[in-house]
Amino acid sequence: MKRVFVIFILLAVMLTTCLVAKEKVVLKSVGRTWAKENLEWAAEKLQENHPELDIVLDSSVYEYNECRTQLAMRLSRGEKLDIIIIDNIWLSEFSGMMRQFDTATLAGYDDIIPAFKVILEKYADPGKTLGYYYSTDDRLIYWNKAVMEKLGITDVKIETWDDVKKYATMIKEKEDQLEPGVKPVGFMAGATEHTNSRWYDLLWSAGGDILTPDSKEAIFNSEAGVDALEFYGWFLKNGMVAPEDVLSPASGEVYDQAFVNGKFVISLGNGEWIGSSTIQNVGMSAEQFSNDFGAALIPAPTVDGERGTSVAGGYIYGVSKFAEHPELAIEFIGYLCGPEGWNDPTSSSKKAGIPTVKSALYTIDSIPFSAEIKEALEHARFRPTIQEYSKISDVIRSAIQEYVLNFETTSAKTVLDNAAEKVNAILK
Repeated sequence: MKRVFVIFILLAVMLTTCLVAKEKVVLKSVGRTWAKENLEWAAEKLQENHPELDIVLDSSVYEYNECRTQLAMRLSRGEKLDIIIIDNIWLSEFSGMMRQFDTATLAGYDDIIPAFKVILEKYADPGKTLGYYYSTDDRLIYWNKAVMEKLGITDVKIETWDDVKKYATMIKEKEDQLEPGVKPVGFMAGATEHTNSRWYDLLWSAGGDILTPDSKEAIFNSEAGVDALEFYGWFLKNGMVAPEDVLSPASGEVYDQAFVNGKFVISLGNGEWIGSSTIQNVGMSAEQFSNDFGAALIPAPTVDGERGTSVAGGYIYGVSKFAEHPELAIEFIGYLCGPEGWNDPTSSSKKAGIPTVKSALYTIDSIPFSAEIKEALEHARFRPTIQEYSKISDVIRSAIQEYVLNFETTSAKTVLDNAAEKVNAILK
């Protein structure tokens, strides 16, 4: 009898174990190498909210170009990826392989900064979105306040292009008081996408754009584009900077460090990272940077123009149309891109940068000029989201460089018209 009872108990335990066994769910993800810890944190959050499931994250992470290649290859064969990361300039390439979600019911969607909803909804049906936006960046105009004060230039206020010219002229008039090699003004014209991005800000502030809304034709050679390139030309023609000064930096970071180290007094455009990573790299504290430098929104040609227009970089997280677990995947992405865990060194989320959700913007308050950075987010613009953009980018950058090298003998209009012709050939 006792033996029968023991067997009965064992059978009951086995039955109970079977009844409460968790369903195993494997979420497959393709992402960037830097996002590995972000993804693991989001998986933990998802598991906490679904104790009834055994959630396993099967994540493959890659560097930039390889990530794009892997996504294209794996999605083209219909691999059942759940979570995917898309650089915003890859959107047209991958949007057809992404699930759409209702904006009205997607958790936390109303918290997203309006400018970023535009890009999320660009290739989606009305009332739908392709996912959430991760961190971003933007650009401001900066100046070396400490140097300008030594020259007797105080209370600097820059809102228009004429304001920049006014202060540049004041610096030029006292150039003999500058350290050898220091230039009144600098801008980026090297062999890097930073050259494009920082010029686009001026193009947009003048009311222009890179391509038509349908991305079928180049329009950067419009009057706005000519004005934006001639704005650079004005500083070259008036001896504020020499071609070699702006063409030689091999990367945006090299240029940014040169500015912080005193090469240029006014810089026509730098990313907001200059007040975080750049100053760290040159051994400058945030307090010193705030004291010695000034910043403002990207200026407009006139007081009636749109100040603050800025390229927004960053990534979109979405769910592939082949996903086996789309609802869990979009919840996972909601944690990944939502307000929790940003810029908190004590958090395991490792989420750093400028959030694109309004409720988390307070987390960048320690970055110098955070108020201007936040305001610039409302004027965020995006580069063309088409496959041909990398080729188009090369053409535009070459045009900027050609003008800088030949500003005395060629016109901005001629250079941009020739470039637009090449871009239109690419688009056709």
